[in-house]
Amino acid sequence: MPTDPWWAFALDPATRADPDANRLRDDGGTPIVNAPGAGGRLGLDYAGYLGLGGLLGAGTPASSVPDERAFVVVHQLCEVVFKQMTFDLAVIAATFERLRALPEAERVELALAEGEVDQETDAAAVWRPAITASNRLRHAARRLLPPVMELMGTGAADDVLFSRVEFGHFRAHLEPSSGFQAAQLRLVQRALGKGPLLDLRVFPGDAYGRHYAGAPCGHVALADPLVLQAGAEMASPPPTAPAHRAGRLDEVAHALLAALPHLGDDLPPPPAVRRIHDADVDRAVDRFRATLGLAADAAPDRTHAEAAVDTFRADLGAAATAENARRDGMGAARRGAYYLQARAPRSALAHILSRVVATDDALHAPSDGTFLTVHRRTVRRHVADDSGTGGGGMPYLVTSQRYLLPLFPALVAWQDLEL
Repeated sequence: MPTDPWWAFALDPATRADPDANRLRDDGGTPIVNAPGAGGRLGLDYAGYLGLGGLLGAGTPASSVPDERAFVVVHQLCEVVFKQMTFDLAVIAATFERLRALPEAERVELALAEGEVDQETDAAAVWRPAITASNRLRHAARRLLPPVMELMGTGAADDVLFSRVEFGHFRAHLEPSSGFQAAQLRLVQRALGKGPLLDLRVFPGDAYGRHYAGAPCGHVALADPLVLQAGAEMASPPPTAPAHRAGRLDEVAHALLAALPHLGDDLPPPPAVRRIHDADVDRAVDRFRATLGLAADAAPDRTHAEAAVDTFRADLGAAATAENARRDGMGAARRGAYYLQARAPRSALAHILSRVVATDDALHAPSDGTFLTVHRRTVRRHVADDSGTGGGGMPYLVTSQRYLLPLFPALVAWQDLEL
């Protein structure tokens, strides 16, 4: 059993269905939750099971301003949702890895099978954890995270739930902490194909440099340990960490699709996977120039701003080249996706892949109601100067959401084939 019981999940249907086999125990065989004592059960209670002492005691406000408590709770709620999303991504990735390891005939049979959650079939038993996990992912991105952020916006009858004035009273106490340091979100984004973006030196790092390194440091990447601090390993777990599997979902899903090339040789060939074009890179660079004020010759330090643009252009160009090479090698995955949608659009596998794509869209798309859009509007409402406590803020959120994130969609060999 792993040190952290959270990650000790079972995919084998027989194990999950057996109350004795599915119970987590310590090395001595004693149940780790609700273990029997000399006189029977030790009396598990609600608070003990959920660890409410630690959970509700977490977080220390920096001020006596009442609204700061809402600010803390909103971010804590987001992190709890990210925790569940990370776990669900790992369940799906583990299911795909398990399927990929099966003999081809069994793999294809399961790939084509429908898997309703409450069906009592062998295929449904295999797919059930991944189906519910993918459904939760989409629901969390669409229905949980945006309303959580709205706790710092307006509610029913346009009631103001969080005051810009009051935020100003405690905001300065929080530097250089920033939402850009949300390591669990970075892991979710890595799972959804956004890994290349996390290495682009696009976000201002002077606040991080001054506070953490003792000197300004120009522009940095979101995955830079200077930004993530204690969360760096959480955002990119080592192979030995259980969460590492979650970050590999995009890779694992494409590998599974590539293992399904024989579902429709009678069909016409699928279109090629779309590439990132030079024009896409140029648009993003132009937007970054505007973000720094260079388009209007308003940059306070033009030399450093031009250097930041040059660095960003080189980073994005290299990321696009590497990504295009990856996509050029996705012929088998594209065929698998194309044939699966043609032969088994109602299969459990197709359902799960569609939910993953929908999760990416609900988190990142620039349309109304997505998590990042609600987040941007919250920032705009409460931060008059458009900057966050870590020195980023609205201009960088807009640049990322409109010009960078769309270049790296989740499951690129699958998502633009969906009807």
